[in-house]
Amino acid sequence: MDQKALFRFAIIVSSYHKEYTSRLVESALDILQGHKVDVLWVPGAFEIPLQAQRLARKKIYDCILCFGIVWQGKTAHAAEILRACTDALMRIGLENDLPVIHEVLSIRTESQAKARTMGKLNRGIEGAKTALEVLSLKFDNPEA
Repeated sequence: MDQKALFRFAIIVSSYHKEYTSRLVESALDILQGHKVDVLWVPGAFEIPLQAQRLARKKIYDCILCFGIVWQGKTAHAAEILRACTDALMRIGLENDLPVIHEVLSIRTESQAKARTMGKLNRGIEGAKTALEVLSLKFDNPEA
């Protein structure tokens, strides 16, 4: 892949648990420096797929990254939100032949939230690196 290639990314991020999700965005933006990145905030994780679908249909982005936090509790609500979000994001990517990076995180504790948004397991960094790698596969092998 040409190292000077510029890609256009959309980052869709939940404002719910913004103290953590904003860290994911900051980390991703560090990795994606030099590329065009639009950041769109939505109220919660459940709203991410609708925005991803709208952006995918515009066909102006090379990749969409999705960031959110779903805190696991004592009810099935969190699992239902995560399953719906996961299924929808996969479908959007497949139907639009567009990489949709899923970093809507399932969290149980504050230490998990910190580790996965600020620490060694920072999913903002991992999501951005994955996006670049997926795009390099497409451009290094145009038949892919």
